Amino acid sequence: MKIRFLSLIMAFTFLLCAIGQTVVFAEEGKKSATTETTTETTASANESTTKKGESKRTKEEAQKTLRKQQEELKKNLEATEKKLAELEKSSKGTAEYIDTLDWKIGYINEQLTVLENQNVSIQAEIDKLIPSIEKNEKELKALSKEVDKTKKEIERLEDKFQSVYEAYCIRLRVMYISGDYNILSALLTCNDISSLLTRYEMIKSVSKSDTELLKEVQERTAEITTKQNGLNEKVAKYEKAKAALDAQKKSLETKQKTIESNSEIIAANKVTLATDRAESDRLLAELTAQNKQYTEFRNEDSELIAAVENEIQALIAGLKTPDEVTTAVASDKPKGKSEAVTTKSDVYSNSDAVLNMVYPVPGYRSISAGYPNYSSGRYHGGIDFPCPTGSRVVAAQDGIVITVKRLNYSYGYYVMIYHGTDSRGRSVVTLYAHNSSILVSNGQSVKKGEQIAKSGSTGNSTGPHSHFEVRFNGVRANPRNYLS
Repeated sequence: MKIRFLSLIMAFTFLLCAIGQTVVFAEEGKKSATTETTTETTASANESTTKKGESKRTKEEAQKTLRKQQEELKKNLEATEKKLAELEKSSKGTAEYIDTLDWKIGYINEQLTVLENQNVSIQAEIDKLIPSIEKNEKELKALSKEVDKTKKEIERLEDKFQSVYEAYCIRLRVMYISGDYNILSALLTCNDISSLLTRYEMIKSVSKSDTELLKEVQERTAEITTKQNGLNEKVAKYEKAKAALDAQKKSLETKQKTIESNSEIIAANKVTLATDRAESDRLLAELTAQNKQYTEFRNEDSELIAAVENEIQALIAGLKTPDEVTTAVASDKPKGKSEAVTTKSDVYSNSDAVLNMVYPVPGYRSISAGYPNYSSGRYHGGIDFPCPTGSRVVAAQDGIVITVKRLNYSYGYYVMIYHGTDSRGRSVVTLYAHNSSILVSNGQSVKKGEQIAKSGSTGNSTGPHSHFEVRFNGVRANPRNYLS
């Protein structure tokens, strides 16, 4: 009787332990499921769209401005061509027609500049985009390999998990079929302490095995979950990188097509420009030959003009003040900086008397083109005095010859004279262009009204005339304000 009672107590104890372990299994399973749900929610929350940066907005504004500029140029060109068509019927060859044609040429030049600048800008973007695309392609390839590798690892883990999970399911079915009553019966039906202890050890061993099996299931599940989360992140990263790469390739294709389109327009415009320039020069030559109001052709190469102007600016920047001792440079060869012999008696020093100048071609005061523009509106940095070839060209004021040039373009045969400084300390220089011959040399002192050259039509000229400029510190001013 005592043995039966003792067996009953131990049976209840084992039953409580078994029930406790079953509850633990359930709680741990619940935690695992909660962890999976939380992980999925976190991964989903991490996805977000990127906002447009400040640089992108700035680029869009620049493109909008460019489009507006192109539309205005197109509108102006259409209006000019319409006017040309109307003038051609009755007034071709007149100053108005030539001026309108020059306006058209100017608009085409602006359009070419806009398109060429746009192409340069787009090409710079392409040059940056191509290495970025190549880099992103490599990264995408590496990500693809990582994704494939992770998928294979997950497949391997799932295979391992399946066998463990099946064993766990079998065990659960056995526990369900046997039930708690069978466990209690197994303990209560023991005849002695020895049988009870044996069965207890067996139940304990089975319980331990169930715990380890559940633990392994949970570990396998956690490992797969971790790998799956990592895979999801890699897939998301891959898809994001691929979308960015696709956008870059599309952008590259668009930019390349824009350059091609612009290049076709540029090529067509250059043909039109060459034709219109030739027509403008021909009509201007005919017109000035009729009215004897000779001036410059208005379609000279801009690069040649810039090269001459840069050399003149370098020359003026190197001038010494009248109070400084300098050395003459008697040469027609280009110099980066020029120095001329000057003494206080040769030039003016801080005096506005230097501004009282005489006309460069005595007896000829009629002006065919004034400062600062031609009649077409294009810039003209001096004034033109039509006069027969060989007319006397004189120094407008006392000074020193600082350069003598003989070109077959631009100013043609031209002379520059340094007169000193005005009351504001500005250097004063005059320029005489398109001469047929030059009678002075570098470093030579000249007096006001002294002949320095003979007029002509050298360089960019429609016929014999003298082009005259006044410059303060290299900046051109209206010569008429200083002639008397």
